[in-house]
Amino acid sequence: MRLLRCAPLALSWALLLVGAAASAAPEQVSYALIVANNTGLEPKQAPLRYADDDGARYYELFAPRTREAVLLSVMDSETQALHPGLAARTRPPTRAALKEALGRLNARMSEDRARGAIPVLYFVFTGHGKRGAAGEGTVSLLDGPFTRTELFSQVIAPSTASFIHLIVDACDSYFFVNSRGALPVAPAQVQAVQGLLATRELARYPHVGAVLSTSREQESHEWSAIRSGVFSHQVRSALAGAADVNADGRIEYSELSAFVAAANQGVADVRGRLDVSIQPPALDRSAPLVNLGDKARLGFLLLPAGLEGRLWVEDARGLRVAEFNKERERSLVLGLPLASSYFLHAPGREAPFPLTRAGAVVDAASLTWRENTFASRGAVQDAFEEKLFSVPFGPRFYTGYMASLGQTPVAPEQQADLSP
Repeated sequence: MRLLRCAPLALSWALLLVGAAASAAPEQVSYALIVANNTGLEPKQAPLRYADDDGARYYELFAPRTREAVLLSVMDSETQALHPGLAARTRPPTRAALKEALGRLNARMSEDRARGAIPVLYFVFTGHGKRGAAGEGTVSLLDGPFTRTELFSQVIAPSTASFIHLIVDACDSYFFVNSRGALPVAPAQVQAVQGLLATRELARYPHVGAVLSTSREQESHEWSAIRSGVFSHQVRSALAGAADVNADGRIEYSELSAFVAAANQGVADVRGRLDVSIQPPALDRSAPLVNLGDKARLGFLLLPAGLEGRLWVEDARGLRVAEFNKERERSLVLGLPLASSYFLHAPGREAPFPLTRAGAVVDAASLTWRENTFASRGAVQDAFEEKLFSVPFGPRFYTGYMASLGQTPVAPEQQADLSP
């Protein structure tokens, strides 16, 4: 294994990073507010196992890419052991903590706008959700429900961000952001209710995009093999770079949508199939969710053309930080947090590598593979292991997916090819 420093392949990727950062005018500054809560508010809602894990891993995804990342969660003992030191930087997911964090981030983003920068806010929720009798979606904070009305009135409407990316992994998450129809009210109240509903629709906020785990009344799924919600695992994999079909370092909403569709296409059981809703900001439908070319404290793993099939990257804790099924013809670059030990996995084998310096590029073609076997975890887990990510994702899948929707794809690849 070697770190690429002067090879043409590394140079082309370095030019991509430098060019993307240099061409960004004005500067884009990102912030992340992550709320993760295992507990629900009703006796019939069993505690989730991995919402806190997902919160911690979203924090690790966004912290190197943002000016400030905030995590509101109560992590259980296992999660704290996997993420030492993070609990000391975490506050409980209460209304007061959420209000304080929003106020502080809005103040910082106002300062950014005053100096001509473009502030971007990621608002992430993982946990329990439900749809009330009147049709309004809510999610569970530690001290009570947080409704769609409150999402719009407390998070979206007063935000000073130029763009907001909502990522919600919860049951009925569609109804936490969107409404269908009006609330049942008396005729005299119709006008007032219509005015209220208008203030909590994404159409009123064209700078807001939404990535939602369910587009109908559906349960969100957790997977014990990866200590994560299935949807959140797929979103993080995509944002690490696995969804970048045109090798421009930007993950757009259409690329994320196609990546999730490919990841779930092999799941035959309708109970395990995700029915997601991914809506880009109307103001700029090509606005990227992430840009690997932005200044970030990341290292990079290059997977060249010729390497194909189902692959995943684990860290030294045994946590999967990215998973995908790679088309043979495409090149792919993953941006990963710095760590002394990673493992690139394929079925039955693995290859270790480090990423200890920001900007370092490791070429997967030069890694040394060794055999590895995994113990069976039971029928349900084996089904996830076999069916998720069973369909290759890349330009061919993406082109067909966008054609089936009748939508405009991302711009064709313009950077130098990353293949050796």
